[in-house]
Amino acid sequence: MTPSSQIKRHPNGLQHHNINDEQGFSALIVVNTPALDDSGVSHAVEHLIFRRSAAFNHPESLFQLTALTDLSINASTHYNVTYYHCHSQCQKACLLGLNYLLNGLLAPIFEAQDLAQEIYHDDFYGVINRELTPQQDDQQSVIARSDTSAQRCYQYGGDIELLSQLTKTDITRYHAQYYQAQKMHLVTGNIEPTLVASLLESIDDTTKNRTPYCPKVLPKADFCNNRQLVRWYIHYEFYAYFSTNHKNLNHLIKSFDAQLISPQYNLNNNQQFALDIIAPINVSETVLSKVLISFILKHPEGKSVEEDKQLHKFSPEIIRLFNYYQTLVRDLETNLTKSIAKNLTKKPPQSLTEHATFIVGRGTAYPLQKQQLQAQIKQQQTKIPTALLPVANLLLRPLSEHLSENEYQQSEYKHRALPTLFSSLLLRAQQLLIQQQDQGQHQELHRKRIAEVFDTDHSLIVINIKEKEQGLALLTSFIINAYPTFLASRTQGHCYAIASQYVMESHHLVFYSAFDVAPYFRLTVIIESLMILCKDLSFIAAALPLAKSKLNNIELKNVTTDSVAEFISHNLLTSDT
Repeated sequence: MTPSSQIKRHPNGLQHHNINDEQGFSALIVVNTPALDDSGVSHAVEHLIFRRSAAFNHPESLFQLTALTDLSINASTHYNVTYYHCHSQCQKACLLGLNYLLNGLLAPIFEAQDLAQEIYHDDFYGVINRELTPQQDDQQSVIARSDTSAQRCYQYGGDIELLSQLTKTDITRYHAQYYQAQKMHLVTGNIEPTLVASLLESIDDTTKNRTPYCPKVLPKADFCNNRQLVRWYIHYEFYAYFSTNHKNLNHLIKSFDAQLISPQYNLNNNQQFALDIIAPINVSETVLSKVLISFILKHPEGKSVEEDKQLHKFSPEIIRLFNYYQTLVRDLETNLTKSIAKNLTKKPPQSLTEHATFIVGRGTAYPLQKQQLQAQIKQQQTKIPTALLPVANLLLRPLSEHLSENEYQQSEYKHRALPTLFSSLLLRAQQLLIQQQDQGQHQELHRKRIAEVFDTDHSLIVINIKEKEQGLALLTSFIINAYPTFLASRTQGHCYAIASQYVMESHHLVFYSAFDVAPYFRLTVIIESLMILCKDLSFIAAALPLAKSKLNNIELKNVTTDSVAEFISHNLLTSDT
């Protein structure tokens, strides 16, 4: 614990640690959220907390916060904990983000329509459904369903069959059971406890039903006749060893016509991860255990525990808070980690064979579940998507009230790369633009400036932008990302993500949708939303000062509401694109 930290227990029981340094403003909230079944209820509650609260009663609020400020805000659910975090170089923006999180955590509003749009409805729709559908037919899902033992590791992200059964009662009960202020930890960077106290005073979190959540059970499944899952439950301290040595160990396993599955950092109630081998039905657990033990005997050296798997979603600003939090909860586990790591680097006093046998333990064989059919996905690809519902195109009130152009100053805007998920589509789009340019020059026609590409899950639209309009394109992308009609595809569960992003390196304005129910249809929907936006001068006028403040390092004083509307109309909606 550093001398520059402050500790406070707020009246509602929230434990708060503040770090004083010079690294901007940030907050991390830690909530214990155990996986009680395969429904993904903790994952669903995380999504719905971001959806709506009494203080922020519109599903677009989250996206407007991030589109029109430098605020970064996110959450990640793991097998036993959920992390909520935000950071900004502007104190007002970070406090607004923290206020958004605290209201969602302590006083969320759960509505039936939100459950449908954010979780699951009509087979294909729902944000989490879109996120999970590509995973439900993969090998890991089949493996997870095959183990029917009491000590199994639950699918904390959710199995769609159970996820689709979650009700408002399920969500409310789970939230009431685990989202209690006295059970949470808040770690902040440069946010005084008095500022947090003033935020908490306005939140009423006293009316909670204390009835516990009732876990759901997966239905019985059909199994393969010739393949089996052989599973070992191994203490998490050895996860790094088996993860690091997976490739070499799998090479040995292949000689039995078997496959060692890459370990997943998903622990059961005994703090064990599952080590899985898919093997022919006639290969015994005993034989496979001997292979594992033999490998450990030949490769006793083990790297110390790998960097925490939970950190990969965190920014550097949040990692420092996470590391501080870890010092608060560090206990006997740290000493166990060190002693076991040492045991992997030198022989124990008695017998290395006994030690290797202890690590592996006894495995259990289960019939392997049959692969789920792809019929639903094939049907989805030919289905005409449901029309989006109309939305109110309003700007989040606290943005315009508290982050005015005169008071709100940002640090220099940081350009970010396009998500790697779209790397192959981006390459295809760039090649298409080059072909269009060559054809246009050869035929002496006006050069087309737009390329649309998509695959079964994602869509990407790339537009060439003139050099003199690059700043305007970047500013306009912020306003588009805050527009409720544009966001409707995401908020109504037609895709997992949708965004407009200016790519500085290639001078392209890019639109993309991820895990989309109808990627081939998304360009049409985007154009429809932009046609509405370019005529919605009141929204552009309200968003423009905030977008400019986000780009205070770029000269854009001459940009007006009309020039933004004209840019959208000319570059994105004209027939020559």
